[in-house]
Amino acid sequence: MADMLTIGTNATNTFKRALDVTSHNVANIGTEGYNRQRAEILSDAPGNASVGFHGGGSKIGTVQRMYADFIQTQLVDANSQKSRYNEQLSVAKQLEGVVAGNDAGIQDFMQRLFDSFHNLANNPTSSTSRQQVISESTNMESMLSNMSGVLGETQVQTNGQIENIVQQVNEKLTSIQAINKEVANSTNYGGQPPNDLLDQRDEAIKQFSGLMDIKTFKQPDGRIEIYTADGRYPLLNDNVRTNLSASFTDFRNEQRMEVFIDVSGKQKMISDSVQGGQLGGLLDFRKNMLDKSMNELGVALNGLVASVNWQHYQGYDLNGNPGQDFYQPLSMNAMEKATNTGAEDGTNIKVSFNPVYDPSAPVQGTNPPFDPAAVPPAANAQPATYGDKQTNFQTAMAQIGEFKAREYELTFSSALNGYEVRDYRTGEVLNDAAGNPQFISLGAPDNGVKNVEGLQFDFSAALAPTDGDQFIVKPHQEILNNFKTIIADPETLATRGQSSQDTNNDGLLTDEVPTASAYGDNVNIANIASLQSKKILYSDQNGNAAETILGGYSKMATNVGMYVSGTQIQLTAQENVFNQVNDRREAYSGVNLDEEAANLLRFQQAYQASAQIIQTSQSLFQSLLGAVRL
Repeated sequence: MADMLTIGTNATNTFKRALDVTSHNVANIGTEGYNRQRAEILSDAPGNASVGFHGGGSKIGTVQRMYADFIQTQLVDANSQKSRYNEQLSVAKQLEGVVAGNDAGIQDFMQRLFDSFHNLANNPTSSTSRQQVISESTNMESMLSNMSGVLGETQVQTNGQIENIVQQVNEKLTSIQAINKEVANSTNYGGQPPNDLLDQRDEAIKQFSGLMDIKTFKQPDGRIEIYTADGRYPLLNDNVRTNLSASFTDFRNEQRMEVFIDVSGKQKMISDSVQGGQLGGLLDFRKNMLDKSMNELGVALNGLVASVNWQHYQGYDLNGNPGQDFYQPLSMNAMEKATNTGAEDGTNIKVSFNPVYDPSAPVQGTNPPFDPAAVPPAANAQPATYGDKQTNFQTAMAQIGEFKAREYELTFSSALNGYEVRDYRTGEVLNDAAGNPQFISLGAPDNGVKNVEGLQFDFSAALAPTDGDQFIVKPHQEILNNFKTIIADPETLATRGQSSQDTNNDGLLTDEVPTASAYGDNVNIANIASLQSKKILYSDQNGNAAETILGGYSKMATNVGMYVSGTQIQLTAQENVFNQVNDRREAYSGVNLDEEAANLLRFQQAYQASAQIIQTSQSLFQSLLGAVRL
């Protein structure tokens, strides 16, 4: 049975502990992730006497951590998305000025190039106008070379950032693993929750979510398990850490850093499983802005190179020679996967724009202006038709419209003796116009050569592959590194058209070897200049092109602008969500100085009153002793 002295002594201890907890709250008001603590004061066990039960005073039941798990989960998720969009926006804005800038950008150089074509069409024999065309083209070449360097540096920087963040992820996992161990030990030995350790771990997890998005699970012993956000890959399971690594892909010379995790002793790429945090922001930027803008810009440039070259083939220069390549035609090799076991390393796999026409050996036919309908019918009223040369030209223009802003993955199947064609980024199996999967057979009917989306894939000289061997090609990124003006002599600009002859009077413009039109003729250079307004890119299923060359660039620039503005909107939204959740957390778990000051005063008064109980007990005891002495 508790007496007055015991009750007073216990009360002073209780309120002393309450003052300690309140002081601890005040001391940690600036500590990130700290959750306010509250001393839970309970009535001590009552005593039983003949007159009934009477109170036993008070005691501290536990020090309660003011923590709401659902709020913390929301805070971790909101922080992950806020960090993602903040990182995205930071790097996207840097690239926006490079690929979509209005001042002295690609559009300006393209416009000046076409202006020079128009000027030459007005003055086809002017040496100054001819030199201007070559100068504007080489100026654009220099600008693209500089841009290619910046884009390459952006890729290098992105690789470095990915590697650095993965290292931070591993360090943070090590920290959480250590705290996990301390939490489990403290819970097992003391029986009371280690509040400050739990705060440290929650703050570490929140910081972790700023690096990448995660999913957490709490175990009965207090430990936390961490998985990737999709729940597929454990990062901290049974307090055993699984390190991430940043490594280049298996395709040689790609120089593209991806995120890997060890799964049963094998490295598994998990970049697609990372959707949040700084790492998710970088990966999204690279996939949906950097890669996409480079491919879309490449489509516009490949369209420019192919269309100008093929129109240039149609004409004749000042000396009556047929037009040659104006730009270096697209031609590249494939990149092999390091795990391939076949003999082919990719250097014998050729991807180019379909080289049907050989300008050194003109075929029969004459060159009407761009549209054959503009040629009057022959005397027998039969409609004019294209010759072989013009048919090849129209085929080439149609194939330019088939260009798609993508990269290609080629996988060999020994059972089918050919290569399956997929989109490298999405893994999508590509279909032809009839809806059948694109497949390049090494035997009949393709014999290793086939046009896919306007590009010729040529395996005819490739060495023997092995089942499952893979290769990739990036034709629309390659043009950024290899945009080159071939023509150097102004006199070789094929400004002149072809004479229209029909010796058999049958309406067919294929009866004579084409010859140059009169000196001073401007038909072909006018046709080249008219490419500025011709829709030749992004054809639909019916072959109707949707964009001009400049329109193709504008499409890319618009998508870049939409990506940046969309990211800004998302960042603003996620910052608002984070602030709202953080405000809820502060209201529930944060330290309020006014409240703590009131608690200090209340517990101080209670402590003083408890001390007075002890003093009164001692006075009564002294009185009792004095009475006995008498």
